[in-house]
Amino acid sequence: MPKAEIVYRPVNQGEDATHGDYAHLMQRWQGLTKQTAKQWAAEMREHPDFKEYVFNPTYRIVFIDYEGFGLFVQWKSRNRYRTKKETLAEMLENIKLEKRLRK
Repeated sequence: MPKAEIVYRPVNQGEDATHGDYAHLMQRWQGLTKQTAKQWAAEMREHPDFKEYVFNPTYRIVFIDYEGFGLFVQWKSRNRYRTKKETLAEMLENIKLEKRLRK
């Protein structure tokens, strides 16, 4: 699978980046704490469907894909009380089906 190009901008510039660190995530997701962002990034690293969205070029630097993080938050919300968790592919298919049924 081809690697995605990482676009990084400092926090004080316009937000056109596709990846960011914890400060960027807290900016985009109002109310998200640094501790929660770190915990969820660790969960993403361990999950086979989401590990491709977290990059650690060194032990101090982290780049998290914004779209992937959004998918993870949605997945986490949908599977909160389920004993059998749906995969990312199943979730995306179920969302498409739900949207089709609403129309």
